[in-house]
Amino acid sequence: MSESIWTSPALLAQFRRQPSAYAPSESPGDRKFVAFMVSTAGASRDDIVLDVACGPGAATFAFAERCRAAIGIDFADDALARARAEADARGVANAEFIVGEFERMPLRSGGVNGAICRFSFHHFVNPKRVFAEMARVVGDRGWMLIADLLSADDPEKSELHNRMERLSDPTHARALPPGEFETMFAAEGFRIAMKIVRETRASFDDWISFNRTPPERAAQLRALMEEAAEGDRAGLKMTRDGDTIRTVRASATYLIERE
Repeated sequence: MSESIWTSPALLAQFRRQPSAYAPSESPGDRKFVAFMVSTAGASRDDIVLDVACGPGAATFAFAERCRAAIGIDFADDALARARAEADARGVANAEFIVGEFERMPLRSGGVNGAICRFSFHHFVNPKRVFAEMARVVGDRGWMLIADLLSADDPEKSELHNRMERLSDPTHARALPPGEFETMFAAEGFRIAMKIVRETRASFDDWISFNRTPPERAAQLRALMEEAAEGDRAGLKMTRDGDTIRTVRASATYLIERE
């Protein structure tokens, strides 16, 4: 896959090391969020829904229960193998899993009614290109549901935030600011029907534990966080309590529709 972080075996190995990547079963919180996405999308029984960066297919299966069909696409064969095995075990006939590049999907234009992408845009090197491809395959009067991490609209704060994210997790490309997401949507002819912003508090230890950050990178991240905490230079509402540094990271869920 050209122009993708997944051309690097080291980065792909790091992605697979993360506890959330390709987990055989999701946490109760994950399942609750998938149910929220299905409910929010308002997909009909006649819809065909595309799940971009589907992993082992939790959201794909959830939409397959509600809709005529659901298609999951991912770059990793092992994740898709788990999804297909799960489909066979459940006897789910209307969920399909395909391997492909997100910037060049092997799907016809206008072939689906809706598309979802759950916390993957910050891994995309070319988010506009991925979104344009999603827009291509979504038909007239189609919709999308996109949930992802946010950075600050201030460019300097956004850059510092993303430097910190990449130290913790080298598969992180760039968290987009809200303004960039919304400009990207409008450029492809989509309007925002709903936007929900959530904030999640995490300590430094939470951050490195989730991503299994190696000690040498964790030390660099700790130093950068201590520097960034002065004046909240990363836009993360950072606080200190003795040696404990906490951040508040924002994420947004957008439901968008063709204008």
